[in-house]
Amino acid sequence: MSAADPFRHGLDHLSDGALVQLVAAHVAVPRRDPADSFVLHAPLELMARTALLARSALLRLVPPAEREAARQRLVGVALEYGRHDPIDEGPPATPAADASAARLRDALAAGDLDEVDRVVVALATTTTAAELVATLADLIVDRLAAAAHGAIFLYHLPRLLAADPTAPLLARGLLREIARQPGRALTWMDRREPGLAPTRDLRERLLGHPHVGDPGSPFIDPTMALVERSGLADELLAAPTLGLAAAEARRDLLRVAAWSMLQDDPAHAPYGWSHALTMPQATLGIAPVCRDPGRAVAVAATFTLGFRSTLGRTVLDPARVPARPTTTAPGDPLTAGPDAAAAAVWHAADDELGPLVARVVTYAAHHEDAHLAKHTVACLDATRDDPTSGRLFLAAAAYLAAWWHVQGT
Repeated sequence: MSAADPFRHGLDHLSDGALVQLVAAHVAVPRRDPADSFVLHAPLELMARTALLARSALLRLVPPAEREAARQRLVGVALEYGRHDPIDEGPPATPAADASAARLRDALAAGDLDEVDRVVVALATTTTAAELVATLADLIVDRLAAAAHGAIFLYHLPRLLAADPTAPLLARGLLREIARQPGRALTWMDRREPGLAPTRDLRERLLGHPHVGDPGSPFIDPTMALVERSGLADELLAAPTLGLAAAEARRDLLRVAAWSMLQDDPAHAPYGWSHALTMPQATLGIAPVCRDPGRAVAVAATFTLGFRSTLGRTVLDPARVPARPTTTAPGDPLTAGPDAAAAAVWHAADDELGPLVARVVTYAAHHEDAHLAKHTVACLDATRDDPTSGRLFLAAAAYLAAWWHVQGT
């Protein structure tokens, strides 16, 4: 980023919307080299942090006195992103004249990064956000490249669009990363046995932790590829996902993810169990615009199975609740540790819950970890979509925030 960049001259004069647009303009320019975790997450982090700064029907998520630090985290995303070399120093790619989903599919299959960029620029600048999501959903939903995070981008894009009309251009970097590894995708659901009968027991099949082996890496692509290659996805998911509505799958998968956060190996809280919620939620969120919503259901269930079968150490108990706190002393609920923070939220009186959630959200908005921000927003969304399990999801959000607080980072 040049010495003349606008972030060097203070932000007091910028509204939240203007700040978001400024950051998005930087993050929309793809980077030259294959994306590391930060570059891949930068658009998603911007979306999550923008959501944390937004207003909610329940509360103002970040109290006014804490908003400047949250805004500074947005700036931090732009500054760090600027340390990675852009694809070129010239103007954005010239849009393709005949941009279409078919042309983009062909460019992805060929691994033609420049052509992908031209088509994405054209689609992003000539269609509405809803049309862009619908165009990209089927191309992205089953992809394992770009850490299988494409659905998260599409799920959150309409929310960011409210603050930045140029937000669809953020798709450029994501699609380039997918084009670098065009063959990486989930396909097991295309080979279901004929005549298979639905069993409607998805939740029960995911409460345990069948060991699938060592993927050789904690990364998402090798984990999910192993679950498919081993046959475990077909064995455990083919029947229970057959004909399952996205809303039913969302209920089961997201509850399993939250139980995993609260009950299973805490070492996997920041990445494994947070992804177990954010990835299926987003995949199911775009299912309605996919030609075959059932395919999105199968993909979402594969993500949950992948994390449960490689990271799980405990059989989850849906009836288990956090132990009631032994003290009601006032103070920061995050300082007592993850279990205590989750318990404080779970057992709080209704009139005490708002301040506790605001503390969790504010911590996530200030913290530098993108996964914490994404997970916190996902828990708020899950609470809205499944209110009968609201305390479960809010407790999971508190657990992860306290996990990071205890780590001292």
